Amino acid sequence: MSALLLVLAGTSAAVQAGDWTIVPSIAVNETLTNNVFLSGTDPTSDSVTGIAPGISIDGKGDRASLRLNYVITQYLYARETQENNHQSALRATGTLEAIEDWLFIDATGTISQQYLSAFGAVSPSSANVDRNRTETSSYSLSPYLKGRLLGWADYRLRYQAATTSSQSNLAPNLDVYTWSGGVNGATRWNHITWALDASDQKSDYETGRDYQASNYGVTLAYRFSPQFQVSLIGGRESNDYVSLDQQTNYTRGFGFDWTPSQRTQLAAIVKNRFFGTGWDVNFSHRRPRSMISFRSSKDVSLQPPGVGNTGQGSNYDNFYAIIAATNPDLSPAEISAQTAQLLVDRGIPADGTVVNGYLDDRPNVQNLQQLTAALMGARNTVTFTATRSEQQGLSLLNGLTNNFSTQGRILQVGYGLIWAHQLTGLSSLSMSFNQQRSSTFVANSPETTTSGGYLLFSTRFSPKTTANIGARRVISSGVTSYTENALTGALSHSF
Repeated sequence: MSALLLVLAGTSAAVQAGDWTIVPSIAVNETLTNNVFLSGTDPTSDSVTGIAPGISIDGKGDRASLRLNYVITQYLYARETQENNHQSALRATGTLEAIEDWLFIDATGTISQQYLSAFGAVSPSSANVDRNRTETSSYSLSPYLKGRLLGWADYRLRYQAATTSSQSNLAPNLDVYTWSGGVNGATRWNHITWALDASDQKSDYETGRDYQASNYGVTLAYRFSPQFQVSLIGGRESNDYVSLDQQTNYTRGFGFDWTPSQRTQLAAIVKNRFFGTGWDVNFSHRRPRSMISFRSSKDVSLQPPGVGNTGQGSNYDNFYAIIAATNPDLSPAEISAQTAQLLVDRGIPADGTVVNGYLDDRPNVQNLQQLTAALMGARNTVTFTATRSEQQGLSLLNGLTNNFSTQGRILQVGYGLIWAHQLTGLSSLSMSFNQQRSSTFVANSPETTTSGGYLLFSTRFSPKTTANIGARRVISSGVTSYTENALTGALSHSF
């Protein structure tokens, strides 16, 4: 957080002009649960009160921009008072143009709840006391240069320092230092472009090994038409992920970008990597009142996707795209406000994540597929998310292992469905169902499946005051088994 504030502290002159919005807020949440500890043998009932002040900052000045959402929640337990605690949630990104059109500084900050094991309890709410969950903070500071080289090529040079820490001693802290750069330009043939890229990364886990990885590549692209481009990729990568010494592998691959219309986009990159074939495929298609997107990737990951993620969430992104397409005259700020109001009014979470991932002490190869869809009608709204995430640790030397010393690949599969119906101009009713399953590819190995059903009534008393009441039932079986029923209520006001 100090890195983010340091970057923005010197921007007072730069932010005098522009559009800045600062919105404080306060919310009070109440949860009546029959299993506050998510226990399968000795369920304990309790009433949990959450008091959550927050602040939202969104703006862009002449040479600085900032988007920040921060909430701190104080949880008070009526019976289990020794469990009283506070939890923070932060998503922040800031950019400063330190030297006009040349030197820039990016800063990010996140605070979120992350899981320690793929097979431990999956919490239906942060009000539950879950020993498998810990508060995790991630911050990054990244100065970079970009400009024009001798009038014929664009260059960029970036350094990024990122740090991740957790409140649990079962999750090792991680520092990552990355140098990256590239040069790209055109040729005398307008349809042909080229790019050179290089990166060097050091990953320092608090417990376990340190890792070093570097990559050098060249890309040659040919554009057949404004809608279609293909590219050839070659290069070399070196790392010590699976050996005590650096191992070098030559990479080859191809990619393409296809945009048949403003509604449809498809982009793909496929390369041979040291772990086999790696890829990144992205597809999206929009209709006037609906949106569908799909992503498939296989690459090295150092932490679960939720760590360091400063995005608003998949549901937010889908509805933002729908509203932006149907209201082309609105400004980005107005579209963002309408999207946020829609999600609140219809009881839809901005983040539709259904597979949470888990903290680890080593790099992993992650094979990820995610499908998201959204449909917005006059009174009915439907969202669907399905995710498949397969991870395999790369290190030959095991340090602290959080997944019950389970070796090999870990598979997490989940899906979520939300249907919301607008009862009146101010009230809505939503029903949702989600499920997450964690398993391995070994017979008789650990497995945990968690399913939940939710009912929520939301209403708006004024443009700045909303309330909701809800009920849920959650069933978990396998390594971690429990059943929980709960009633919830919340009142929130923004100033």
